[in-house]
Parts: sequence; structure tokens; C-alpha cells
Amino acid sequence: MKRPLLLAALLLVLAACSGHTVHRVEVDFLSFVPQANRSGPLDLTTAQVRVPDDPAGQLVQVPGAEALLDGRVVAKAEVRNTGTLPAQVDLEVRMAPQNDTDLYDGTGGDLEAKKVSLSLNPGETGTLDLSLDLAPGNPAFDLVKSGAFRIGARLSLSGEKVDYTLTQGEVSLRLKLFNLIPTP
Repeated sequence: MKRPLLLAALLLVLAACSGHTVHRVEVDFLSFVPQANRSGPLDLTTAQVRVPDDPAGQLVQVPGAEALLDGRVVAKAEVRNTGTLPAQVDLEVRMAPQNDTDLYDGTGGDLEAKKVSLSLNPGETGTLDLSLDLAPGNPAFDLVKSGAFRIGARLSLSGEKVDYTLTQGEVSLRLKLFNLIPTP
């Protein structure tokens, strides 16, 4: 008799806990970039690189996104000024609604979610480390919560020549899926 009661109590505790469970979704968007495109030079003729190459960016669909609690976008690039003049390198993450065809034109709802810059003298090496918190009230959060959005990153040079290596590109989201169950 004690065993069925103990089992029933355990099931009730587990059911109560599952209502508070937060699920984490992680996407390594750098894995969608061919290895050959993750590093190379930026110079006067090629002053920028986009990840992905398509100006529409990468379409991301998040089922149950209305249960989004928060999230984070992280991108990193190692850069080295191989020129003879000072250089400024920018790393930006852009986001847009799913129907936008160009993340970089400033129309159709696209936005600069976050941008970081680094100035390097000749021969210097540095890291562009971009971290964007997705939280309520942030326009990027609202795009993710819509359930389908586009994302892309751009590395730009203002100077003579740098070598770059993209080292990280991740989106992680926290969702409380039990928020999808309507309350009576």
C-alpha cells in the first residue's frame, strides 16, 4: 500500500516540476558557413563579408516562440591588421522579419541588433566580441518572439588590409513551453 502512494506522490511532484521547466534552444549559426568562408582577408577591394553570403540572411523558425523568456546572440571574430595604415573593423548582427529580402538595406523592418568596433594599428591583433541579450522591450526580442525571423552578420573594414577569422556565432533561446497551455 505504501508503494503505490509513494509512486503517486512522486508522479505529482514530477508533474508540478514540469510546469516550471525552462527549455534551452541553441543554434550554432557559424556551422552553416562553409569552412573556407570563415577566414580570409578584407582589403580595399573586398571591404566587407556577410554571414551568410545571401543578403536576406538566414531564416530561423522557432516553433512555440510565444513562450520565449529571453535569449542571447554571440558572435566573435579574430582580426589582424596586415596593412601599413591604421584600420577600423566593425562586426554587426542584423535581424529582420521573415519576409525581408535584404537585411542590410534599412527597409522592410530590418534592424541593426548590435554592433561592435575595433581600431588596430599595423601589426596589431584583436578580438571583436559581440554579445546581444534578447529581453522583453528589445526590438530583436520581438522579432524572435514572432516565431520566424532572419539573422545575419557583417564584418566591415575601414582601412587598408586585415585578416579575419570568424570564431563563434551562436543564438541561444530560453523558452518556457508550459506558457503555451492556456489557463482557464
